[in-house]
Amino acid sequence: MPSPRTPLILLTVAAASVATWFAWLGWGTGYRTLPDGSVTGPYSTMQVVASGVTITCIVVVGCLALRRSVRGSIAVVTCTTVGFALAWGRNAAASDESGLWVVGLLLLVAGTAVGESAVAVLTWLVSRRVVQHRR
Repeated sequence: MPSPRTPLILLTVAAASVATWFAWLGWGTGYRTLPDGSVTGPYSTMQVVASGVTITCIVVVGCLALRRSVRGSIAVVTCTTVGFALAWGRNAAASDESGLWVVGLLLLVAGTAVGESAVAVLTWLVSRRVVQHRR
């Protein structure tokens, strides 16, 4: 049976995921020409790594807050994926006239869900090991 605080935790996880996109990727979205003539962007490596680390922390804390349950972990992964994808998709849809942002959104959702699922499983395994070690 879910805890009465579960909806609040999941809402916080989703809001933190949206905030992560805005904090790390919502700024500086222009393309840059490097000295060698190549073009890079719209995000720098630092922005992407920082957002990945932040989302990883959100998943770990969310899974632990929901007592390492399988359903709770699935809900955390869903909320972080949806929150981050909605923020990215809103921005991409507004700036892309070709419609290819939908393909990017699908790839983002798939990659984020797989990565966050791996983090949730690792969180469960490590926390289980810690609990067993304490006994």
